[in-house]
Amino acid sequence: MDWVERMNGVMDYLEGHLCESIDTEEISRIMAWPYSAFQRSFAPITGISLSEYLRRRRLTLAAYDLQHTQMRVLDVAVKYGYDSADAFAAAFKRLHGVTPQEARQPGVPLKFCARMRFTFAIVGVEEMDYSVVNREAFSVLGVRRVTPQAAGAWGIVKADDTRERLLKLTGKPCELGLCFGFGEDGSNDYMCGAEYAGKESWGYDRFTYPETIFLVFTAKGAISGGGLWKTWQRIYGEFLPQSEYRQLDLPTIERYVVWDEEKDDMLVEIYIPVEK
Repeated sequence: MDWVERMNGVMDYLEGHLCESIDTEEISRIMAWPYSAFQRSFAPITGISLSEYLRRRRLTLAAYDLQHTQMRVLDVAVKYGYDSADAFAAAFKRLHGVTPQEARQPGVPLKFCARMRFTFAIVGVEEMDYSVVNREAFSVLGVRRVTPQAAGAWGIVKADDTRERLLKLTGKPCELGLCFGFGEDGSNDYMCGAEYAGKESWGYDRFTYPETIFLVFTAKGAISGGGLWKTWQRIYGEFLPQSEYRQLDLPTIERYVVWDEEKDDMLVEIYIPVEK
């Protein structure tokens, strides 16, 4: 089974379980890939997070139920995983622009979010440079937070003297961003830090990688050009599906060698932990 078939197999599974809890182990089985890796790759490939896609699909079907059945609003809310009618109404209005009660009126315009399907496309005309790096076990010391987006964790360390204290403690700049994965609400579990071989240090988080093979890619150019995001898209959309490597269930790393917003310039190294 190739990558496109596996992705469509996952979409079939998700579509059949929109009213149930998602079995992450089943997704891992279909993809032959850790669920965390699939979840991290979904947004770069599709342009939307997995949680947001599921939310839109559920609210699309909820709108159909409201217009074509006599189900109570509370029953529709529970069917699609909401704890209360109020929470459902708030989410419904954010997507559709009307309340669930208003959606039952004839002629009310509603949003339709279609089921996603993957197809084969010819890509790879543009070369993609990468390197393979074998690393012995190493640790990263820093600040790990769950925020609405990765930039939230960077905002925390930039708001005080965290970077300066980490530089003094580790002797290395706070330039590493570790992505542990995304929550069902789209939040990002992310850590900003520096490589560190010393003892435990109170007040900081620490993550230790085992001996690992990394694929290393480089994103460079204007920040405003979206080069970092485009590089992630190509890694997950072009390189990994066709390569001999499989991503491991370890956090990916972004190393911010240069990130100058005033000059609109960046140089970021992306490290993907893999196995053959």
